[in-house]
Amino acid sequence: MAREDKLIRKIEKRAVNLQKRGYEGAKTGRRTSGWVSAGTSANAEIAPAMSLLRNRSRELVRNNPYAAKAMRVLSTHRVKTGIIANIPNKNIAKLWLKWITECDADGYFDFYGLQSLISRAEPESGEVLIRFRYRKESDGLSVPLQLQVLEADYIDSLKNETLKNGGWIQYGIEYNAIGQRVAYWLYPQHPGEAAPILSSLQSSRVDADDIIHFFVKTRPGQSRGVPIMSAAMLTANDLDDYLEATLVRKGVEACIAGFVETDDEVRSIGSETTDSAGNRIEEISPGMVQYLSGGEKITFNNPPSSSGDVGYTNDRLHAIAVGAGVTYEKMTGDLSQVNFSSIRAGEIDFRNEIEQWQWLHFIPVVCRRVMDKFLNIAVLAGKIRTSDIIVDWTTPRFDWVDPTKDTQAEGMELGLSLKTWSDSVRGRGYDPEALFAAMVEERKKFADAGIPYPADNLKIKGVGNQNTEGQQPEK
Repeated sequence: MAREDKLIRKIEKRAVNLQKRGYEGAKTGRRTSGWVSAGTSANAEIAPAMSLLRNRSRELVRNNPYAAKAMRVLSTHRVKTGIIANIPNKNIAKLWLKWITECDADGYFDFYGLQSLISRAEPESGEVLIRFRYRKESDGLSVPLQLQVLEADYIDSLKNETLKNGGWIQYGIEYNAIGQRVAYWLYPQHPGEAAPILSSLQSSRVDADDIIHFFVKTRPGQSRGVPIMSAAMLTANDLDDYLEATLVRKGVEACIAGFVETDDEVRSIGSETTDSAGNRIEEISPGMVQYLSGGEKITFNNPPSSSGDVGYTNDRLHAIAVGAGVTYEKMTGDLSQVNFSSIRAGEIDFRNEIEQWQWLHFIPVVCRRVMDKFLNIAVLAGKIRTSDIIVDWTTPRFDWVDPTKDTQAEGMELGLSLKTWSDSVRGRGYDPEALFAAMVEERKKFADAGIPYPADNLKIKGVGNQNTEGQQPEK
């Protein structure tokens, strides 16, 4: 028996060694001795770091111009002026257009403004809450419902316990026995409020049906979000320190014109003063030259060139942009090293990431849930008869580097039936139904006035079935 156990251990050891030889990343030795690779779950990794990551991310956005610009770029391109609902029922569509102007519980934004706020808070803080607030009929709203956007700090992350019904509470989120979210434990106000309205912060239970917890889920089982710049925080902070140190060094180099060699120990370079404690202070000004006593020698300062600073700074900025999920050009505004092909390739990759965020995260988690709640409350309030409708969403259009060529290519796709007119219109951020109705009305006005419709006279090369006989092919 002992011999069999020994043989099994030998086989297992051999299997491990073979695996290590097969994967460079699994090898051990001097190069990997300091490589920490814990096999912990997503929540075990996030929980102890969540609050600090969130606070550091906000500090970077407050004080680091590149981090601030990265967050603005993400918010601008993700929602722009708003993701629009296409509602087939005209009465419901009219009610929706009225409600989205009064949906903000704070009375500041409309629904599109709230979209912008959410799209800014999520990457910066890692997560954001949208709470449904039910109102009375006497409040005078078209639908007795409003939205309150809350920072993730409202969640009582310290609340963890096992419940008698088989459920549990983990990091302020309550689950039932089968692992479904059923409630959130929220503070009555922001725990970091400078002037607290309430004397104590005691979290209370809020049904999960009344909360939209929006974050980008990157690992199975992940229950909380992390700021998008988590991987680039140290790089951004180090760059700040480096640039500040470089600035100080340049300032000192500019102020010191030369060095004096003398045996006089009390000799000073500039004007000498003392502070309140009696300490000696020498004040110097840029480019200052002072006359010397006999026997003294001056050597002019010739600081070394710092041309390498630009390369290092650009490398760090590229790393920050990658970590923030934006392109270097958009974050810095530096277009000196791009051409048409490179900036177009970067735009396509950036667009793909934006579209994935829109269609896999924001629209299903935020937009559709808000619409579902709006329809249900409207039915209960007697404003509409049914909530059983299908709503499409139109995302903002993307501006291309060469709109003429892109428009021609899109026209060819339409001519070959590779896409529908409605798909093309949605891709440009418009509602096909609204645009079609406007076109019909506009054409009627032109016809009644006896004026040719302008679009009928357009001749766009390579688009449609215009007569191109005798034309030379475009090179």
